[in-house]
Amino acid sequence: MIEARRIVALTPNLAIDRTLTLDRGLEPGTLHRVRQVREAAGGKGVNLTRAVRALGGEGVVAGPVTGFNGRKFAALLQSEGLRGALTELPGDGETRQCTIVVDNGPYPTEINEPGPEVGLETWASLLAGLPEGRRVVSGSLPPGSAKDAFVALLARAGGPFAVDTHGAALVAAVRAGPEGGVDLVKPNRRELVDAAEQLGLGADRDEPYALAVAIQRRYGVRVLMSRGSEGALLVGAERWIARAPRVEVVNPVGSGDAMLGAFLVAEESGSPPDRALALAVAAGADNARRGGGRLDPEAVRSMARSVPVERLP
Repeated sequence: MIEARRIVALTPNLAIDRTLTLDRGLEPGTLHRVRQVREAAGGKGVNLTRAVRALGGEGVVAGPVTGFNGRKFAALLQSEGLRGALTELPGDGETRQCTIVVDNGPYPTEINEPGPEVGLETWASLLAGLPEGRRVVSGSLPPGSAKDAFVALLARAGGPFAVDTHGAALVAAVRAGPEGGVDLVKPNRRELVDAAEQLGLGADRDEPYALAVAIQRRYGVRVLMSRGSEGALLVGAERWIARAPRVEVVNPVGSGDAMLGAFLVAEESGSPPDRALALAVAAGADNARRGGGRLDPEAVRSMARSVPVERLP
């Protein structure tokens, strides 16, 4: 078992994930029968925490909840034995519900609700009350949240934070850098290219490695870029590429979260960057072939030993 300090996953827009498995391929405008229904606490930070726990780490899910769905979310989290540090929002809003439709195609169809608005005072209070541990912001901000102001709060919250988000929030996190409490960002290829373009670093979609290097050099933040079935890049003081093992994909939802959770567990346990990256890529692949964030720790470790990892110039 890996011994790592606590990983605290601040998930700004928690959700109840409702997965519907259909009896046939999805066809818009027609009637479908559901063969299986599964409900679980959802959000990128929850997926990450499942991976952390599976690999022997201690994980905590933090974030705002509200309404009946908020109480249901807390119950679903507890039913899995996952620890929560949840903040109840005032008002009559509802924690969002996301619907995932699984048919016989290679990828599921996702329908995500927006979620409740959260004010800056609530964010400041929530961040001030986070448990001690390695902190990560995982997922998008809910509607109405001021991205720059939220990221500015991270520096006062006692980071450093790893950040896995997209769009304006990712750009704000990169700009904040280590001095602003952000030491690692985890975009995918599209998110990285979009952020680099907004930062004035170019938009060459065929050269994500060069863009990651440019971001790291200018802002000092490390970049862990997921490349889907191809693996991942890590750009920091050292630069590595890992190629993912080939697996039969069942449901890739949450694979990036499993990857980041595994990386943080390995890094916090003292693993060197290349081995942390290998474990991360193996965790993402194992999640993709099982679905639902259910990792087999022995299978992940076995795959990690055979993941090709190459140091880049």
